Amino acid sequence: MQETITGSGQLKINGEPINISFTVPKGLCLPEALLPDAQRFANQLTDVAVARVERSGHRVSCAKGCGACCRQMVPISPPEARHLAALVEAMPAAQAMEVRARFKSAREVVVASGLPPHGPADGDQAAYRAFGISYFGLGVPCPFLVEESCSIHPDRPLVCREYLVTSPPAACGALGSGQVKQIPVPSRVWAVFSRSTSEDGGLAWMPLIEALDYVAETPAPKPVRTGPQYVEALLKELKK
Repeated sequence: MQETITGSGQLKINGEPINISFTVPKGLCLPEALLPDAQRFANQLTDVAVARVERSGHRVSCAKGCGACCRQMVPISPPEARHLAALVEAMPAAQAMEVRARFKSAREVVVASGLPPHGPADGDQAAYRAFGISYFGLGVPCPFLVEESCSIHPDRPLVCREYLVTSPPAACGALGSGQVKQIPVPSRVWAVFSRSTSEDGGLAWMPLIEALDYVAETPAPKPVRTGPQYVEALLKELKK
């Protein structure tokens, strides 16, 4: 078993003190090793955002069984894609087969619509928004959505942890209309994680439905950084 190292400290993000801790491999590792800490950090920042909106008299309207947002385009980084593929691989055979079929069906619908499967390039916010709205219009459910609830909730993508709204649930069915009131989070951990773990520091991402194909077609990278180096890169990206 690989030796790990633990560190902790406090950050101030938008004036909010956040206690953070990381436990990562001491030696060379893949960026997925940082993901559990990134998930916990995203949860912490979301909790801060929720507390802030509640102090202002608003209430988060998201609840189990409301899966409208699970038909949105979910951007994930390559390390998250490998993590999700590993989750599917570890499922009982029958469940894994069903989930893989949902991935295949979702991808076929998107490709048939004429949308580019990998989405627009990093930095084109207008194209990204247009892509997301067009994707939502297809009504494609997340492959992990079961009875309008997330079947992998503890392992859900970082961006899903950061998406909460105070608007009525019905508004989520009209994405792009201006009715959705998303709570502002102090930092987008999904983007920070992606940039800090990519080779060139860019925002490497893909729609969630591409995860299994990406992993099947892309050889696993060789470890090039240690766990503490990944933590350092993430903290540096947070300060930008």
